[in-house]
Amino acid sequence: MKKNSIPNVTVGQIYTNHASQLQLKLLAGAGGLQRRISEGAVNRPGLALAGFYRSFAFQRVQIIGSGETQYLKSLPEAVSRQRLRELFQHRIPCVIFARSINPPRVVLEEAEKQNIAVFKSPLTTMRLLNTATICLELDFAPIASEHGSMVDILGIGVLVRGASGIGKSECVLSLVERGKGAYRHFRRSFPLSHGSARLGHHQHREYLRCAKHPF
Repeated sequence: MKKNSIPNVTVGQIYTNHASQLQLKLLAGAGGLQRRISEGAVNRPGLALAGFYRSFAFQRVQIIGSGETQYLKSLPEAVSRQRLRELFQHRIPCVIFARSINPPRVVLEEAEKQNIAVFKSPLTTMRLLNTATICLELDFAPIASEHGSMVDILGIGVLVRGASGIGKSECVLSLVERGKGAYRHFRRSFPLSHGSARLGHHQHREYLRCAKHPF
């Protein structure tokens, strides 16, 4: 299996690929959809909004819940605007408000100025954190290329690997002729996740290869 580099992921790609799953609605900062997300994880910027930026994970998607929102609303508008300006100047990829929270007006105004995309989602904060993490993990999984044939043998997905012309198809087709199951030949790329590659599927059965224990 040939591994390639980690994909280049933008805010716009997350919006396109996962808007339905995350139930995202774009509120401001459409000019920031081309921003690159350089780390496949999420962060809650509560400490940053309070002015503490040591070890701030600015590369991550920022998720704001009711706690952070209430804190922003408790500040004088001038202070709130300054805190948001400092946050956005750290070049964060985007901000998602959970629980269908309507962001304070100053958030949308400062986001437009800095071209930071702001979304909202009806998901609870914890569910949004978990779901967004799963989506980002898939998008950031390294890509691998594989050449092989797949066959369903007695309900078990089996991958036959090897160089082109070595006889994979003949071997697998002989099993199919014996009524062992469905067959598919392929060469394509697949995402790697948790040390394994999802190589393909037939109906509801997945064919997996563990990177640590090659066939």
